[in-house]
Parts: sequence; structure tokens; C-alpha cells
Amino acid sequence: MRVDHLAYQRATNISVFGFFLQLLVALTFLIYGLAVGDTPSIMASLWAFPPLLIWIGLILVFNQHKMERLESLEEDELSTGGVAGESIFDRAGDEVRVAARRVKLLYRWILPVLSVLYVVSLIVLAWRMFAWLSLYGEPGSMKNLPMADGKGWLVAICLGFTAASFICSRFLSGMAELKAWQNLRAGSGAMVGNALVLLLVAIGVICRFFDVDNAIQLVVWIIPCFMVLAAVEVLLNLILNVYRPRTQGDFSRPAFDSRFLSLLSQPDSIVRSANEAVNYQFGFDISSSWGYQLVLRSGGWLVVLGLAALIGLSTMVVVDGRQEGLRLRQGAIVGDDGTMVHGSGLFWKLPWPLETSGLYEVTTERVLAINGQELSSPSSSIWGKDDIKLVVGDVMEPFIVAGSRMGEGNMGLMKGLIEATGSLDDQLESDLEKDRWDIVNALVDMQIYITYRIRPSVEGQNGGLLDYLSFGSERRSSRQSLLTERETALKQLALSQVTQYLGTLGLDDVLSLDRSRLAESLHTRIRASLDKMDTGIELLGVDVPVVRPVGSMANAFEDLDIAMQQSDSLIAEAERNRVVMLTSMVGNPDLVDTVLEAIENVENARNEQDEAIATHGEDSEEARRAAEVLDEFSMKASKLVRRGGGRAAQLISTAERDKWVSLMEQRTQASRILGQGAAYRAAPELYRQWHTMQAYRNFPEFRKYIIGIDPDRMKVNVGLNEYASPGTIYSDTILTEEEE
Repeated sequence: MRVDHLAYQRATNISVFGFFLQLLVALTFLIYGLAVGDTPSIMASLWAFPPLLIWIGLILVFNQHKMERLESLEEDELSTGGVAGESIFDRAGDEVRVAARRVKLLYRWILPVLSVLYVVSLIVLAWRMFAWLSLYGEPGSMKNLPMADGKGWLVAICLGFTAASFICSRFLSGMAELKAWQNLRAGSGAMVGNALVLLLVAIGVICRFFDVDNAIQLVVWIIPCFMVLAAVEVLLNLILNVYRPRTQGDFSRPAFDSRFLSLLSQPDSIVRSANEAVNYQFGFDISSSWGYQLVLRSGGWLVVLGLAALIGLSTMVVVDGRQEGLRLRQGAIVGDDGTMVHGSGLFWKLPWPLETSGLYEVTTERVLAINGQELSSPSSSIWGKDDIKLVVGDVMEPFIVAGSRMGEGNMGLMKGLIEATGSLDDQLESDLEKDRWDIVNALVDMQIYITYRIRPSVEGQNGGLLDYLSFGSERRSSRQSLLTERETALKQLALSQVTQYLGTLGLDDVLSLDRSRLAESLHTRIRASLDKMDTGIELLGVDVPVVRPVGSMANAFEDLDIAMQQSDSLIAEAERNRVVMLTSMVGNPDLVDTVLEAIENVENARNEQDEAIATHGEDSEEARRAAEVLDEFSMKASKLVRRGGGRAAQLISTAERDKWVSLMEQRTQASRILGQGAAYRAAPELYRQWHTMQAYRNFPEFRKYIIGIDPDRMKVNVGLNEYASPGTIYSDTILTEEEE
């Protein structure tokens, strides 16, 4: 091929066509994306705008090469022969070759500057794209990412421009085989980049037809990553061009000419490179052998056969004994003869991607933490001293139960105080309200796990797979959520039943009395609730490994129990002493209450008598009747006490005996005095002398002298008898014997 200005003119025209095609791709997807609010279209347009700098550089380069060729042609026409064979242009050099000097200027400055601008635009746009996408989360969780509803039109536009870009890139790569048009490889790489990006967008949109949104979400992240890689390659080419040696008259390859994209624009070159690599490894031209050629000729048919086998295999679905399967067509469940759920065995479907299958484990036991999921395996504990280590982001909320019955005695005391005083101050009222709250409500920490599985199908009874899938989805409500939406709904249902049931129990029931029946009762209630909501699951068990007072109140709760035991012990001891004392006083235990009631009646009658005397006087009729009532109750009480035969009866008997003894002694003394009266009247002087002598006998250590008594009147009797000491109870015996 002759390299003249016409060749470069054609390259310039092709570059202009490539520029407008690139601009058409960029504007089409930008306008479409902004009009319908489609994120992938906007991303594709942002990739298509920076390559416009490549086409501008190619237009400038090829147009300047054309001007240089025209200048060279004029130089040839104006050159004259001579003796020395020189022309004025040979002597002037580049001073008169303006177009050639501009070509060098383009390669030295303009193309590197355009390459730098291309790198900067790619980096800036990719950075803005990353910042915008981060607002919607990571791939797979970008639920609110704007997407267009017209998926069919977008697929058609993407595939149309993909085909146009790829054909243009193949055409440009063919022209770039010639040295004069080698710079067109940069344009070919730009078109291949368009084809790759649009093909990815088309694949992602096609996946949306089958409700697979993760693919398009991944594509919108791949596009800025692809832009960053392209910018890095151009930047490396720009640096390497500075150190790459060149021959005289040879121009460096533009930095925006991507080697990777150029390779993709010529797939046949990959095959040639593979052939050369195989020949080099084996040491001879194996690519020319008949076997290798047979593989190359039949390779396409082998690929077709493999695709046909894959399509055929995609129509068969094998369900093992632990699973149940579904046929899905664009996300909808498809049934055969009214059967939508397939048991173990083989069933057929349309090839992928027309239909897909879903296999679900129905025998696998799943465990769900209702209130706080422990980091390790849950261990049974009632009074755990250490804090339970939960998974990050999970909490264990306390439950409200009725208060302990151990506080009812305090409430009774407070009520009695109110009845006695008739009113209470603010502090007492506050304490009463606090005690009432402690008795009515209490908090407990409880860890609950439920074990369930999908209800399998049995003969004559459908399973719960469809109900299970329609009850909720496998998506997570938020990025920080540990549970799926279905698990969250199951947890809330179970929590509602647990809260309602615990509201009917007291603190004593939860911690001690009904502790062993707690899991069984919850199992019955939760299973009924799940069946009522058609969740499609079979509840296998409820485990309650931890039940304890809330927070750090376990030690205080133990201290309260010990104090209550000590109080009960003191009360029991006091009651025992009371029973012993009353029994010893009354005698007969069966008469204790009757005697106490009789004594109380006596006290009431005595109070009424005192009140009647104080009101009406001691001689009034009311006082007399009150006295009669008191005597009646006193007699009844005395009879009851005597019937018991206890210490009280003994005291009464002793008191009566002492009373009679004292009375008899007084009567004896009175009789003796009356008897001595006759002796006094008979001989008063002798009676006085006799008593005087009796008085002297009380002083035996004194000397006594009798003076002035007539001997004829004295008579002395001496007796050797022992008598009791004077002043004792036997002193009357002395007097009697002496009188005799």
C-alpha cells in the first residue's frame, strides 16, 4: 500500500466516524438513564465519555500526517536537480517542513497530554461512581438502587450498540495491521471497551427477567473498577514510553492505546499466540499436525455438543431424600398436574434460563435464639455469676413477671398500719407504692432457643414448604441484622407467646415452682401460634437454658431467701413457744382457743362495767347488769380453766387453798382470844402476871428476880419436858402444858 495523503485522509475520516459513534453511545445511554432513572445506563455512559479524547487525538494525528504527506509531495515537486543534487529543502531541513515539525510536536506533547486527561477523567468519574454507589450499600444489598422498568428496550439498545462497537473494533483492528494506520488500535480498544461494558449491562438486565438482581448490582460495581484498571494501564504506558527506545523516524505508540483491549479486539491473535506457545513448548511445529488441525476444525462442534449436553442436563433435577424441590419460571412456582412440590426423586423442567429449580432441606433442624444468642454453645445455668457472652449486635431483654409472694406479709403490715392510723404521710405512701410494685411486677433474665424444621410432606398430607416460603424471605432487614426477615417474624411470634405466658406467672413460679414445666408450656403455646399463622414449620422443641433474676440481683435474691428462712425460723420458734406456753397454762390443747376467747369476753365485760360505772354510777341499773355479765363470763372462764387442768387451774386451786388456810388461822386465833377472855375475867391479876412471865421467857439470857410475892401464894412446879421454841407454830403447846 502506498502511504500518501489519501491513506491518512481515509484514517482521518474513520476517526471522525469513530468519534461520532462514541459520542452517540455516550449520549444515548446518558439521556436514557436520566430519562427513566436507570443506574446501569448512566454508568455505561460515564465510561463512554472519556474515550472521546482518544478519538480527538487520532483525528489530530492522522490529519497532521495528511498535511505532512502533502507538504512532502510539494517538496518533491519543487525540488530541482543540480550538480550537487541538492535542493533548498535539503539545506533548510525542518526549518521549512512545518507539517513534519507539527507531527513531532503532536507525538511529543499533545498525545501525552490527552493521555493524562484521559487518565484523570477515568479516575475522577470512577471515584464519583464509587462514592455514589456506597450510599446504597454493597453488591447484593442495594435494594433501593434506581432501575428502569423497561428491561426489554434496554437489552435491545445494549445488544445493538454492542454489536456495532465490536464490528467497528474488528474493522479498525484490521486497518491497524498496516503501519500507517497502526494508531487506529487505540480506537479499536475504545470500541472493545464499549462492547464489554454494554454486554455486561445487557447480561445484568437479562438476569433481572429471572428476578436475579444481584447480577446487575454487581455490574454497576464492575464498571468503575474497569475504568480504574484502564486508567492504571494508560498511566503505565505513559511512564514506559519515556524510557522505551525508538529508531530514527519511528513514532512512539500513544499511551492511551491499551494493549489489553487491543488484544480483545483481535481474538484470532490469541489463537495464534496459543499456537506459537504450544510449538515452543514441544520444540516442533505441532500446530501443523493433522490431530491439532482436527481439533481446531471440530472444536466448534465439540463446543456445541457440550452446550447441548449442558442444556439437556439443566432439564433434569434430582431431589435427595432430605430435600423437596420446586420449579421456578421467572420467579413464579410452576406445578405439574396440581403438584407444585416435588419429593425425592427426579423431575423435569425447561432448560435454563427459561426455568430454574429450587431445592430446600426439609429435615434439617434449625435453631433460633428468641432472646439473646450466645456466642458459644448455650449451657444450662440458673444463677450464672458471669455475664453471658452474646454474639455482636444481639441483646438479651428482661421479661416482666408477677412479683414474689414472699412480700405479701409486708403489704399486710402496711395495710394494718393504714387501718390503725387512718392516714399516712408522703414518705410512708411512697414506700407503700414501692412495695406494691415489687409485689405486682418483677424482672427476670431468660434465654430461650427454639428448634424447628420445615414440615415435610407425608402420604396424604401436604408439607409446609410453600407456607414456609410465603411466610417471609431470606433477605436481611438491614446490614447489621443477624436474622433474615423470616427468622425475625418467627422470633416476634415466639416472643409474643412467651411474654403473654410469663405475665400469668409469678417470680416464685418462674424461678422454682414451675421451672421444670416452663419449656413444655412454652412449646405448646408457641407451636399453636406458629400453626395458626401458617408458617409451614414443625416446632421440635423449646430450650430454656438460663432463668435468673435480672442483672446482678442473683446475690441479693439469695440473701433475701436466707433472710426469709431466718424470719420463718424465728416465727416458727415463737409459735412453738406460744403453743407450749398456752398449753402449759391451759392444760388441754383443744381448749386453748376456747379459753382465750372466754378470757377476751371477760376483759370486754370488765371494760363495759367500768364504762357503765363511769357513765351511770356504781349503784345504777346498768352497772348492776354489767356486773352480772362480768360474773357470768368469769364463771364460764373459770370452769374452762379448771377443765383444762393446767398451770392456770393449779394457780387458782392454790389461791383458793391459801385463802381457806388463812381464814381458818384467823378463826383459830379469834377462838383462842375468846377463850382467854374467861380466864381474864376470873383472875385479871394472874392473867397479867402469867403473860408477863411469858414475855420474860423470850429473854432466857437475862436474869429474872421475883420480888414482893407472898410465899403462901406461890407454887413452883418443875418439869423436865422439851418444848418447841417460843414464837413458832407450836408455841400453843407450851401454853397448854403450862396451864395444865
